Amino acid sequence: MEYLLIPLVAIAAFFLKGVTGTGTTTVIVALGSFFIDPKLTVVLASFINIFGGISMIRIDPVPISSRYWIPISLLMVAGSIAGASALNVIAARHFQLILGAAFFLTALWFLFHVPAPKQQRPLPARAGSLDLGVGTFAGFCGGFIGINAPPLVLHFGRNLDKRHLRRLLVLIFIPAALAQTATFVANGLFDLKVVTLGILMLPAMFIGVWLGNRTFNYISETMFRRTLGLLLVFVSIRLIFKGVSVLS
Repeated sequence: MEYLLIPLVAIAAFFLKGVTGTGTTTVIVALGSFFIDPKLTVVLASFINIFGGISMIRIDPVPISSRYWIPISLLMVAGSIAGASALNVIAARHFQLILGAAFFLTALWFLFHVPAPKQQRPLPARAGSLDLGVGTFAGFCGGFIGINAPPLVLHFGRNLDKRHLRRLLVLIFIPAALAQTATFVANGLFDLKVVTLGILMLPAMFIGVWLGNRTFNYISETMFRRTLGLLLVFVSIRLIFKGVSVLS
C-alpha cells in the first residue's frame, strides 16, 4: 500500500515547494508517517528534496548575492549534520512524541501567524549574525524532525519579497538536503527501501513542481496555510497519542 500512496504524497509536497520554495519535508513527513515509520520519512524527505531543489534551480532565477546566501547555506549544512546525527540516536518512541509536538507548534504557526508587512529595504548584500543563527537552527530542525520552514519564513520573509524568498530557500535547501542524506548514509539510516520509495516519488515530484509553479501567482496563501495547518494538527495529535501509548 505504501508504494501506491507515496507518489500522491510527492505531488502534494512538491506542489507546495513549487508555490513557496519550501514545505516539502513537512508534508512528506506529515503524510508519510501514516503508513511509514516516522524516522524513515525524515530520511526519505531529505533524499527526495535533493532532486526537488535541483528541479527548481533554473526556475525564476532572481539574483541574490552569493555573500548573502552561501554563508547561510554553510551554517545550515552544519546544523543539518547535527540534526541528522541526533535522529540516529533518539529512541523511536521518544521521537514520535517530539515529532508530534513539533507538528503541533508548526500547525499553530501556519494557522495563526500573520506575515509582517514587508519592509522596503534593498536586497541584503551579505548575511548578518542573526541570518546565520536562523540558518543553523533551521538546518538542525530539518535534519532531526524534517521541519525547517517556519523559522526560515518567519525570519527571512520579513525583508524578502515572495520571489526572492523562494529563490533563497531553493538555494540553501539543496546543500542542506545533501548533508542530511550523507549523514543518514553514514549512520545507517539510509537503506534500499528509501531508495525505492524515492524512485517512485520522482515522476510525481515533477508533476507537483509543475502544478505549483503554474499556480504560484494565483493561489491564496491564507487558504493554503490554513489547510496545511489543520492537517498538521491532526497528524500531531495522532503521533502524540501513539507515542504515549507506546510509553505506557
